[in-house]
Amino acid sequence: MDSRAKLIATLSAFALFCLLIATLPIGADTSDRNRTTHDEIDAALFCSGASNTSEPTFYSEMAKVNAHMHEGMKIGPAGDIDRDFMRMMIPHHQGAIDMALLQLKYGHDEKIKRLAQSIIVEQGQEIAYMRTLLNTPAGPTTIRPTAEQ
Repeated sequence: MDSRAKLIATLSAFALFCLLIATLPIGADTSDRNRTTHDEIDAALFCSGASNTSEPTFYSEMAKVNAHMHEGMKIGPAGDIDRDFMRMMIPHHQGAIDMALLQLKYGHDEKIKRLAQSIIVEQGQEIAYMRTLLNTPAGPTTIRPTAEQ
């Protein structure tokens, strides 16, 4: 398996792990697994409770966020591992922000909501930094003195 395939496999496994952790309710009864939609079954293996399929739920919205994130991480290799890494990580970080927003929308635990808020801020800062780096030409930077110096 080449390095790019290993990176994609690792990132995909990490994203799946994060999704499972994000959807795992703390202290919830997991005995009732009667789900009404396929998305909810896939996204909420450990969760319980009936759902109202006429409107979006945490689990169906989380499944959409996860699918969108993974779609964004599928890139054509540009031949520059560093740039390709950032091009994959930006949608990955945006996925974390989108998941945190869902936690704020549906969650109840104040500690977890504060964590979600910090994820939004920190991941947003990292996205901005990666975008800045992507706009920076590759290779060493040489500072040339101006005529005034």
